[in-house]
Amino acid sequence: MESNNHNFKLIDGEFSAEEAQKVLMSLINYKIDFHHLVAFSNHIRFNNDIEGSKKRIEELTKTKDEIAEITKMAKLEGYHFAIKSDITLELVRNKELVE
Repeated sequence: MESNNHNFKLIDGEFSAEEAQKVLMSLINYKIDFHHLVAFSNHIRFNNDIEGSKKRIEELTKTKDEIAEITKMAKLEGYHFAIKSDITLELVRNKELVE
């Protein structure tokens, strides 16, 4: 591969407060569900520590609450949002396979 980094545009547009809330909450809810599933699976299958997932769920929940407040205020005050989000994929060699 030519580069270890690959960039993709995920979101790029203007949204009403309601649309912004739906888009952002969908992304955050998906990530929260993902962490719940990973934590549950790791705990049941391997009895692994799930503190990392718990911490990330708490962070995402806090972010969700903050976005809810911001979008509520924006709607009341007649604002809309310009949202831009890029994703960077970085190829990282799996150290377990190299050894």
